[in-house]
Amino acid sequence: MFKNSKSYYIYTMNIRDFIERVRELGLLREVKGASWDLEIGAITDLNAKRRKFTLLFDEIKDYPKGYRVLTGALLDYRRVSLALNLPANSDIELVKKLRERLAYASKEYANYSPREVSDSPLLENVDVGEKVDLFKFPSPKWHEHDGGRYIGTADAVVTKDPESEWVNVGAYRVMLVDKNRLAIFIDSPHHGRIHMEKYLRQGKKCPIVISFSPPLDLFIFSGMEVPQGVSEYNFSGAVTGKRVDVLRGEDTGLPIPAESEIAIEGYITGELTDEGPFGEFMGYYAGGRMKNPVIEVKRVYYRNDPILLGTTPGIPPYDYSYFRCPIRSAMIWDMLERIGIRDVKGVWAHEVGFSRALVVVAIKQAFAGHQTMLGHILAISPLTSYGGRYVIVVDEDIDPSDLNQVVWALCTRTDPANSIEVVKNVPSTPLDPMAERKENVKEYVSSRAIIYATKPFNKSFPLEIKVSEDLVKKIKENWSEIFQ
Repeated sequence: MFKNSKSYYIYTMNIRDFIERVRELGLLREVKGASWDLEIGAITDLNAKRRKFTLLFDEIKDYPKGYRVLTGALLDYRRVSLALNLPANSDIELVKKLRERLAYASKEYANYSPREVSDSPLLENVDVGEKVDLFKFPSPKWHEHDGGRYIGTADAVVTKDPESEWVNVGAYRVMLVDKNRLAIFIDSPHHGRIHMEKYLRQGKKCPIVISFSPPLDLFIFSGMEVPQGVSEYNFSGAVTGKRVDVLRGEDTGLPIPAESEIAIEGYITGELTDEGPFGEFMGYYAGGRMKNPVIEVKRVYYRNDPILLGTTPGIPPYDYSYFRCPIRSAMIWDMLERIGIRDVKGVWAHEVGFSRALVVVAIKQAFAGHQTMLGHILAISPLTSYGGRYVIVVDEDIDPSDLNQVVWALCTRTDPANSIEVVKNVPSTPLDPMAERKENVKEYVSSRAIIYATKPFNKSFPLEIKVSEDLVKKIKENWSEIFQ
């Protein structure tokens, strides 16, 4: 356990500890008897849009008791705060606390290399060779039109650059092919794709490790834009203040998260197979049936009574659409200030835009063109370009996380002919439903809109209708029965 200068304790939160803490908060529900075939996915999706419980599925149809699936782990700021041990009482408060830890991690990540250990509950069961059977785990068919069963929807995929010591941890979708083979989709901008293609160009198989139930802090950062060349092991360790424990893979030599529930070692061979369609984070079965790389699985590690971490992507809000919002917002805010954009007062990457397609930034305008500079940076930044669509700049009196306030500013502080700019040819993804998919095309681009919903700089503007703070206090004191 690590104690930082702010006097609160930080540690790695494994899945079993997390479940018990969520239970104490009254946010856990145990679901028994659901089928892996669509029922787990449908329950997960409906729950994310309504009650927002963390769900622990057990006694799953066709599987022994104890082989479980966990969904809804990171549905709001309370659970993201818990996973990262950053106590917060609101979305924006969580963003501010994340900024402190991200600033620390950006400077100190080199001091948080993963710590190799020789023992772990993950070694309770190890299947090798003919004993490998990936169907022993209750991997759901999450959506009705999915092309298969997906064991990897909330995972940590470990690869290593063949030309350096850089170890990457990404989050990519993984489909069951047969008992010892998987199919993986890694889109072109991602670091795991870079590693894989280097090996294949050299005529070599690409070693790979996948944790299908990693520590939640590692999972959170495996799906974020950590700088190229920096390992997510180091970065997440620096954010939480504790080095991540790893086991050395017997086959690949790659580091395996020691607090995983289920993990595999194998090789990307260069063989391609049919993969997808899969209901994706934009809310569509975009991408269709694709040819994607095969993983030959050599070794499977799993705990007794293992827990598979999973999610049902879809139309937001979905199971894991929230947790990236505060993380990405904090990373964007930190990036803007680091490059010299002054007077940023708030950032929010909205869940309805799956934390990518709708980013709102509040600024105190300090000079003519301030909002233009900021808008163009965000339109093409690596933090916001993938899956992006709209950047909205608002004044400091607007809460960027409150869509009612943002839309009010949009409706009253813009002139459509002059307040909207479009940036073309920004990197995109075949998962975008607007993408024009063509055979043998792997790289995609699309446009971004920047909307300046700000008062004209250094010009008079009508006074907003607001009740003064003194009058609000007086009214609430005198008519407390109305405002309790």
